[in-house]
Amino acid sequence: MAEDKQQGGINIESITIVNQYGDVVDLALVSPNVRLYESIYNKFVTGEIAVVDGLNILKNFRFTGQESIRISFSQQEGLGEKATTADSIDKTFRVYSVTDLQRIKSSTQTYIIKICDPRMFRARRHRISQTLRGSYTNMLVGIVTDEKHGLNVPKSDIDLWEETTPDKIQFIAPNWTIAKIIDHFTSQASIGKDTHTKNGMFFYQTLNGGFRFASIDTMSTQEFPLEFSYIPRSADSQTGVNLNAPQGQNTQIIQYSKPQLFDTLRGTVGGAYASSLKSYDPLRKLEGDIIFDLEESHAKGEHVSGHPMVMTGENEITFRANTMTDPNESPSFDEVDIDLPINEAYESVVLYTNTPNHDFDNSDSVGADDTFIGDVFKDNASLERRALMENLQQHRILVTIPVRTDLSVGTIIKLGLPQPESQHDNSDTSDILNDDRYLIVEHCVDVNPLTKRGVSTIECVKQSYTKKVRDHRPASLDQGTTT
Repeated sequence: MAEDKQQGGINIESITIVNQYGDVVDLALVSPNVRLYESIYNKFVTGEIAVVDGLNILKNFRFTGQESIRISFSQQEGLGEKATTADSIDKTFRVYSVTDLQRIKSSTQTYIIKICDPRMFRARRHRISQTLRGSYTNMLVGIVTDEKHGLNVPKSDIDLWEETTPDKIQFIAPNWTIAKIIDHFTSQASIGKDTHTKNGMFFYQTLNGGFRFASIDTMSTQEFPLEFSYIPRSADSQTGVNLNAPQGQNTQIIQYSKPQLFDTLRGTVGGAYASSLKSYDPLRKLEGDIIFDLEESHAKGEHVSGHPMVMTGENEITFRANTMTDPNESPSFDEVDIDLPINEAYESVVLYTNTPNHDFDNSDSVGADDTFIGDVFKDNASLERRALMENLQQHRILVTIPVRTDLSVGTIIKLGLPQPESQHDNSDTSDILNDDRYLIVEHCVDVNPLTKRGVSTIECVKQSYTKKVRDHRPASLDQGTTT
């Protein structure tokens, strides 16, 4: 009889732990839950393993927090088309913590083993004090692949590595850790000056691949080929998976939530829409004011949909409802306050700097070009980076699907989410600002080695709309509806 294949089914090859003495334990026999995490905001993948221990493994195995764990599993074959050939996860992790130990029986205890990519330790331990030259990309490749002083990452584990500008930089590493240097390079590098998002680079590791040094522009064009749709769960399902849904594709959205649609107050104070930088270069005795304008910046870069998610270029107006004398009449409103357009409120965030950074051009004379004052002085790149990071926190959605080992962060995913039904039969339900394309920024693979089932929980964000807010006219408004 053929094996019953279910959505979310997995094949486990290895969940084994090895200590410093070469002793091996199969954790697949004692673990009801393994969670692995990847994020565009984190340099390395991490995870945690729940253990139900009736053998006193902690003592007999001589746990010290220096153990290695290999985790290898894949989606079950026969569950439909694979989006890519990268349909398995096979990585070696390093144990760094054991937490939440509880005794549930006289002979049984539970605890959580926390793990990370071993190179996270190297990134925190190794420091660099030397002069580096080239583009940020070239310098970073050298650090990441260096066997002795770097992360010792094989070049085969670098699966997306974009070239950045400028290509001639001299960077003096002042005894910084590798982790700090990576953070600095990531925050300063760009793939172009005028046609792409400035300082829009991210360094991260994926579960089913290697390390990536990619721009937000490129991420916004990397689309996963399958669409995921919400199908209400069946009454007899204990897992949340609809048994009547099309088997074989693992494309059902089990559940979803939207923790935040927007927070314009946070965005304002965080520099998402407008900001300014007052700079002073003590070397050349130069000073100046630099501004960031969301509308101008947004028009240059690649985005998921194309237009800012707030109304820009028009004054913000506060209205007050007039006292109604006739309850059958629609309320009228008066303007009571007019403020600057949200993208022109430059004084909402004001940054100051008077110390050049450690980056220099390759010319013989540092005073040859007054327009070059170091990366933090020459343009609004640092402000654009700040706005980018803040806008990624605005419109967020959490989606749970049957486990997909071929998904990875830094790609676009299509989500078919239900829209509230209109009261008007002739409403154009497709006329919405939100299209179905989202950027995956975080991904948690959650599997049960005992049942050989799992789910993927992904956090997606939206940076843009398909239409300009000012040009969008919902059908319900044209039909005179009010809320």
